[in-house]
Amino acid sequence: MGYRIKTVSEMLRVPRNTLLAWERRYQVVSPARQDNGYREYSESDVTRLREVKRLIDDGYKVSEAISMLRVREQRTHRQQAAQPILQSVCDELLGALLRYDRATADEITRRMHAISFRQQIESIYFPMLRAVGEGWCSGDVSIAQEHYVSAFCRERMLAMLLSLECGPLHGPLVICAGFPGERHDLSLVALAVLLAMRGKRILFLGADVPLEELQRLNGEKAPEMTCISVMMPRPVSEIASFAAGLSGSSAGRVVIGGRGLPPAGVLPVLPSVEWHHTMDDII
Repeated sequence: MGYRIKTVSEMLRVPRNTLLAWERRYQVVSPARQDNGYREYSESDVTRLREVKRLIDDGYKVSEAISMLRVREQRTHRQQAAQPILQSVCDELLGALLRYDRATADEITRRMHAISFRQQIESIYFPMLRAVGEGWCSGDVSIAQEHYVSAFCRERMLAMLLSLECGPLHGPLVICAGFPGERHDLSLVALAVLLAMRGKRILFLGADVPLEELQRLNGEKAPEMTCISVMMPRPVSEIASFAAGLSGSSAGRVVIGGRGLPPAGVLPVLPSVEWHHTMDDII
């Protein structure tokens, strides 16, 4: 049993005519038809429409939101097709690292040359890091093992960034930095790699960068975008004060993201500042 358009409109708080316009102009969904001719939206239709609305609410145009959604779905489909092979590589590599067997780990990474950087990050390194984190919490992985695996993953992703030469020399400049007091930058390194692959010129600063330094650098370099990683939970007031200070010094986009952000509903609306809880929303 599906949903009538009136129900979908009420669920998503999107006018009926807007839903029809998205369908006719962009073919974002193709709802089935009941015997009486009424549209019947499936769960997957509603999910797609909800994601389009979320991206629009984040400031994207309708065409941009739908294009982003389609690219993401195509990428997901490719990843699912390759997932069994990638999972096998991930398991093999993790096993070698937990044994501190660097020679085997290096051999495995040499065999990964045909796997795209994005797939390596999303389907090997980050799943491996999550598995190690869970193992540490359960007591099955030691602190030394967790540190060793994390250091290896960071090293490999930095090698990706170096092989990309931090992006095209004359590409739009993006500053990547960690929120003041942040100790970890694995997600920031991954973001830098993916942005370099999209033609951005990366100025990578790493974790724990003071606001004053970012303000000075923004004034000197005038980047197209400044990306700030927030991994540890922070008070809304602290994040808002930082964002306001950085926004005032930047002529470009200020993108602040990470699992340390409070819920979207409590984050302030500030000029040129974008809040993102996941990396996919930025890329």
